[in-house]
Amino acid sequence: MKAARTMMVVGLGTLLILVGFGLAQLHNVSAPVARAVTMPASASSGGDAPAPAGAPSFADIAEKVNPAVVSITAITVGSKAQADDEQGQGGQGMPMDPFEFFFGQPHPPIPRNQRPVQEAGGSGFIISSDGYILTNNHVVDDASRVTVKLDDGREFTAKIIGTDKETDVALIKVDATGLPFLQLGDSHTLRQGDWVMAVGNPLNYSHTVTVGVISAKGRRISSSSLDDFLQTDAAINFGNSGGPLVNTRGEVIGINTAITRSDFQGRMVEGIGFAIPIDLVKGELEQLKTTGKVTRGWLGVAVASVDPDARSYYKDKYGVELKGGALVQSVTDGSPSSKAGIQKGDIILKVDGTDIKDSQELVHQVSGFAPGKALTLQIFRKGEKKDFRVVLGDRKKGLEEGQESGGPEQQKQGKETKLGIQVQNLDPQTRMMYRIPKEITGVVVVNVDPKSNAFLKGIREGLVISEVNGQTIKNVDDYVKAASPIKHGDPVSIYVQDSQGGTYVYFKAD
Repeated sequence: MKAARTMMVVGLGTLLILVGFGLAQLHNVSAPVARAVTMPASASSGGDAPAPAGAPSFADIAEKVNPAVVSITAITVGSKAQADDEQGQGGQGMPMDPFEFFFGQPHPPIPRNQRPVQEAGGSGFIISSDGYILTNNHVVDDASRVTVKLDDGREFTAKIIGTDKETDVALIKVDATGLPFLQLGDSHTLRQGDWVMAVGNPLNYSHTVTVGVISAKGRRISSSSLDDFLQTDAAINFGNSGGPLVNTRGEVIGINTAITRSDFQGRMVEGIGFAIPIDLVKGELEQLKTTGKVTRGWLGVAVASVDPDARSYYKDKYGVELKGGALVQSVTDGSPSSKAGIQKGDIILKVDGTDIKDSQELVHQVSGFAPGKALTLQIFRKGEKKDFRVVLGDRKKGLEEGQESGGPEQQKQGKETKLGIQVQNLDPQTRMMYRIPKEITGVVVVNVDPKSNAFLKGIREGLVISEVNGQTIKNVDDYVKAASPIKHGDPVSIYVQDSQGGTYVYFKAD
């Protein structure tokens, strides 16, 4: 019995020890979880400091921005001829502009002899206490009457002060004072991934806010060389056009302008919206206020950026390390550049002492000056840097008026295996086959090795080669003479043309 009692005491003691150890372990495991759950949240400072979850609160920003965001209604009255034309189309109404990213009210068939009326809406934002408002040009374009509704419910008839179709910006004004307004920020300081908020009236849902980030900068979405859009995944819908895109301080860094619904194959996409950077708009404001339009300087050149292959070519040929610049692909006859002596193949390095990073920066730099402005361009030509004085023309007139732009020979083909390009002399038959204008000279490409670097850089059948490594090409003999010294791995410069213009192409010989 005594032995049995002893065993029971020992067993009970062991059990108590194990239970105590287990409780201690449970305490050690649970303590960190409790601390993590009960950790107090840090205070947010005006929307700039991230909340514990990693995202800022935009409530204060929305409260600050909303009073200065307006709803815009534009009434457009068409002509009687327009009404008659629509009746001839079965009364289907006015066709919608593909760039019309705002909410349009459909209208019934127009009675004969009555002019068509279309009502459309968008957004805008006040930029001064005396009633100046920024919006998109396409919101108020050709409008007969523009009505602005404020956040407090008041309505005003607005006057269109100035518009610029190329950048899709409009400045309007209401007759009022003491209005809330937004500060304009700096879009050039934005970084990919920065938080932004879009405000507007999508589908007439007044003062809707959506949040996202800057997805990219410098996007082109049209044929205009002035395109420099901010891309964002903050939701932008019909009716948002003209509204502000703001940063986490409530400053306007863009004007919401466009959306992408699907790609060229019809596949649906989401989260791709575009806004005009506010820095571009700030450069236009004074002209919009004083003259009602924007005039821009014009050089009269087609340019491309200097890519790595081009830099390799110039380093090998001239021993020069190019850090940037804009390569002149062609010069418009009679243009300011032509008069100043600029030539195709020149590389524009500086404008009035300011370095040019790429072709897009050149366009924006030059268009920021008024027509008639005299500029000094630093040019790199055949291994030397030279200065040229250019008096700028008017961009609008230049683009409207300026266009970038023998006896029969025995047909002869040449094949240059190091370049992977097969060429043929130009004759009436080949000109007709490839639709090559008579003013273009050189040799026509009839075949390109798909494994060659030339093919990778876009050389295709039907293009005309008029220059190889700086040597003018008029026939196949010229081409073979220029290409023969080229060895494997050598950098190559080729100037190709078609009916649309010319361009330099750089690659390394195979």
